Amino acid sequence: MTYSTHMKQKKIVGYFLCLLILISSSIKASASSPSFTFYPSSGVVQDAQEGFTVDVLIDSGSYELSKARAMIKFDPKVIKLVRASKNSSLFEQWPLEQSSTDNINGVVILTGVTQVDSQEGTPFYLTDTSPDVFIRLEFDVITTKEEDIVLSFEYSGQDDDFMSVLIDSDTQNNVLAVKPQSATFSLNSQDIPETGLNPSAIGAIVGIILILVGGYIRSTGSTYFRKRTGTIVLSD
Repeated sequence: MTYSTHMKQKKIVGYFLCLLILISSSIKASASSPSFTFYPSSGVVQDAQEGFTVDVLIDSGSYELSKARAMIKFDPKVIKLVRASKNSSLFEQWPLEQSSTDNINGVVILTGVTQVDSQEGTPFYLTDTSPDVFIRLEFDVITTKEEDIVLSFEYSGQDDDFMSVLIDSDTQNNVLAVKPQSATFSLNSQDIPETGLNPSAIGAIVGIILILVGGYIRSTGSTYFRKRTGTIVLSD
């Protein structure tokens, strides 16, 4: 009887260890997956008259990237893009023909490309320890009649012209395996938490201000990503 109980305990411990290994492997696989994410991904717009700011973060996972394209949609009847700032240090080139903003149709598209990895030029993009700011978007709120503001990525899984992709420098395949999640912000100012959003120093990276001119993004000089104040606060 004692031997049988001991064997059952060993089996239970074995099953438990296997479960831990599977969970650990799943977490590691998830952590190494390339991604685009909005930061923050949700919250409450504290002051509609002031507008709000959202970052698009890029994470290459375990890959070196030769190209990244973020294609973002928003409702132009609710918000208006007033400024977009790209992190020019991430890629060698930012083709104008593959980068555009459109406040009529509610579109932002930005593409970064590095042709060759060399010691003299810009290396292929590889995330170091934490995701980098790919592009910072600053919006004005046009109307507060809508309850929510939604930002979403266009995604097909293929390297199509107007779709979000992350291209591996080795295989030239799209390694953005799943559609990035949307971001939703409430315009309802009730029940705002006492503590406003205080982003980390990830935004302290050199970028180039892009101005909306004729529907295209054009660089106009350099700027720094500084910490944002509480234009968006985290919801419970």
